[in-house]
Amino acid sequence: MRLFFIIILISFFISYAYGQETIREDTLNLPSNVARLDTTSIIKDTTSSVSGVDTVVYYTSADSIVYDLNTKIMSLYSQGEIKHQSMELRADRIDINWNTATLTAFGFPDSSDTTAKKEYGTPVMKDRGEVYNGKELGYNFKTKRGRIIVVDTKLDEGFYHGDRLKKMGKDILFVADGRYTTCDKSDPHYYFFSPKMKVTLQDKVIAEPIYMYIADVPIFWFPVAVFPSRGGRRSGIIAPAIAEDATHGRLLRHLGYYWAIDDYMDYSVRADLYTKGSWAFFSNYQYNLRYYFSGGLSGEYRKMLEGETSDRERKKDISYNVHISHRQEINPTSRFDVNFTFASNNSYRNTINLNQALQQDITSNATYSKYWEGTPNSVSLNISRRQNLISGNVNETLPSLSFNHSQSYPFRFGKGKNMDLANLAWYEMIGISYNSNFSNNRAKTKQNIAGVKATIDERDTLITVEENRFDRNYRLSQGVSLSIAPKLGYFTISPSMSYQDERSYSNNDIPAVSDSLMIFKKDQQWGRRGSFSSGVAASTKLFGIIQPNALGVAALRHTITPNLSFGYQKQLIGKPLPPKQMTMNFNVGNNFEMKTLPTGDEEEGKKYQLLNLSGGISYNFTADSLNFSPINLNYRTSVGSFLDVGGGASFDLYKLEQVRPNIFNKINKFLISEEGRLARMTNFSINLSTSLSGEKKSGGKGGEEIDTTQQQRQKIGYYALGEIEEEPDFSIPWRLSVSWDYFENKVPPGRSRSSSLRGNLDFNLTDNWKFTVNGGYDITNKEFVVPQINVSRDLHCWIMNFTWVPVGAYRFYQFEIRLKASQLQDIKVTKTGSSSGIY
Repeated sequence: MRLFFIIILISFFISYAYGQETIREDTLNLPSNVARLDTTSIIKDTTSSVSGVDTVVYYTSADSIVYDLNTKIMSLYSQGEIKHQSMELRADRIDINWNTATLTAFGFPDSSDTTAKKEYGTPVMKDRGEVYNGKELGYNFKTKRGRIIVVDTKLDEGFYHGDRLKKMGKDILFVADGRYTTCDKSDPHYYFFSPKMKVTLQDKVIAEPIYMYIADVPIFWFPVAVFPSRGGRRSGIIAPAIAEDATHGRLLRHLGYYWAIDDYMDYSVRADLYTKGSWAFFSNYQYNLRYYFSGGLSGEYRKMLEGETSDRERKKDISYNVHISHRQEINPTSRFDVNFTFASNNSYRNTINLNQALQQDITSNATYSKYWEGTPNSVSLNISRRQNLISGNVNETLPSLSFNHSQSYPFRFGKGKNMDLANLAWYEMIGISYNSNFSNNRAKTKQNIAGVKATIDERDTLITVEENRFDRNYRLSQGVSLSIAPKLGYFTISPSMSYQDERSYSNNDIPAVSDSLMIFKKDQQWGRRGSFSSGVAASTKLFGIIQPNALGVAALRHTITPNLSFGYQKQLIGKPLPPKQMTMNFNVGNNFEMKTLPTGDEEEGKKYQLLNLSGGISYNFTADSLNFSPINLNYRTSVGSFLDVGGGASFDLYKLEQVRPNIFNKINKFLISEEGRLARMTNFSINLSTSLSGEKKSGGKGGEEIDTTQQQRQKIGYYALGEIEEEPDFSIPWRLSVSWDYFENKVPPGRSRSSSLRGNLDFNLTDNWKFTVNGGYDITNKEFVVPQINVSRDLHCWIMNFTWVPVGAYRFYQFEIRLKASQLQDIKVTKTGSSSGIY
């Protein structure tokens, strides 16, 4: 009889058995029209007229699978699982009607629950990464529509709960009496409630009306609200912040709109609006095509008014700032980079951004560079601009064109890259290089001119005026050099010679006063200089090794690297001709290292650098006196991985003599012969620094979650606000970095010393509280240097931050409580204040 039923089933399905070979008997008494299937099977309906399902359906069950031949209803008992395309469903009972291509899934009451509210085996459905939980679930394979009763669903970073949920197609959900939150607690700290919600997957949630609850207490209400239901970049309104400025009145900050144009570009526009008439406008356009190019165009324009409209002394301050950036690798051998900023000199005012307020110079560059593969040739084209925001001076290079032929060896005929360098002839070691540069430089500087006639109160007087001076200079330079570096035994000898030629034309403004009137005279000059230089250098390495093999030390090594060079330079063309220069330099480096004996399973011991000490001195043959330069020493060492030590000192060989009060001159007499000592110290410096931290907690609270939130905030265009913050990492229990600098100048009369201490400390008072203190202290002047204190409190789905700069010209504080979730970043309470009166 069973064989008969199996034959009938084969006429409807193509079935493959993957699981148990024998089926455990249960208490069901099967009638003649019912067949029991294997508990792990695959069904593919090849006739759409039967069920309308034209793709493979996978199903499993822990207990049994029963199929009714008359009704074509299949039931899965105990831990049933269905897989169909991107949909996966698990429930303790699943009924599938193959006539209508629908299924129903539900659980059973938990007999151990005395309240009769709990159930086990309730449906859990996954569809394209989204998870739906409910008491009862219905689903249509053909339309991909479904309904869920009493549902809990996780979408992206948010959770939805509703009494009823209908899934309309692939992307539309309707939720009745819905609740949305990003808090993963069973009793969430906050949520949004709405009697009607429409959820468009990976897009938005529309709710009307909407109520926000914190700790089950209603906080505010809106007639309609739209929430994003996905991470990543998306278009939307940039919510404003309410602020107050003691000078310009109350304002709305960064009210605007963010437009995610496509996957490769976005645009944002914002505005600050003041009650007393001032306003500011901000714009930011960005683009990025990975592996090819990226860049953007941003700008701001401010019109700040101070005083009442009827006030005769009302002030108007207009400023602007435009930034252009572009980075592009055109091909493997050429690239183009632009980083340009144009700003008014007062653009750094009216801000509470400490870094922006301290900025004094703006440097801009645009560079195209290319090299030819397999050759030593390269070319670059550069445009640069430097603007001082304090003085208003501007220096520009429009443009600078350079060609460079790096060192090549013209006498290595027919020899490839795998040549034997040790057996080359001396002439095959001759290298030649060439460089040339053309630049067009111009400068605008402010210059005070005294003695200019002016009429003040009907009286003529002489005043000092400030005018712009314009200078322009064209320069063409080129040079060629020859060098050779043969190895003679243990020594490397490197003779070289070069010639540099430079031609220039200048057209400068020369300010003058004529008949008490300020005028500019043009000074035009042509010039040319040609100089020849040659030199020779010799270097080697000396090693000293001790192998004590005691006290855990395997070996000590001392490496000495002496270098002696001689240089000669003479200008051949140009007036006036400076004297020739002939110098000799001697430098020596010392490196002390230690290797330990292997311990445990180590095959080799560890290597440590104990001390790196170098020094140098030079001698000028052409000087008529004071031929020796000061001796310069530099040192660097580390005490394990805990302390880094570095610094330097200078020593002068000549005697210092006082010629007048507070005036000292060096005289051409050696200290060794006058005072019996080799040299006197002229300056000394030392730096100590250390950085320590506690062990990072694996899976620590806040670590991974904060990193994810930070990435999401960047993806959604939070940079458009210009206020992205570094989130505290609660997974690191403590972290300390301290540095101390000391410098002393011992040359009278300007003897001076300076000492400063800088540090940063952050620590977790508890798992949820983090304190951060950073700043510095000027020990010499007994002054604090921009101290800053940060306090953070992890509030699970919320976070509290407090930042305070207590002293200085840029005193500032900010208190903020906000949601962690990136899509709800604008739900926050912020209080800010500064010494400039901006709140």
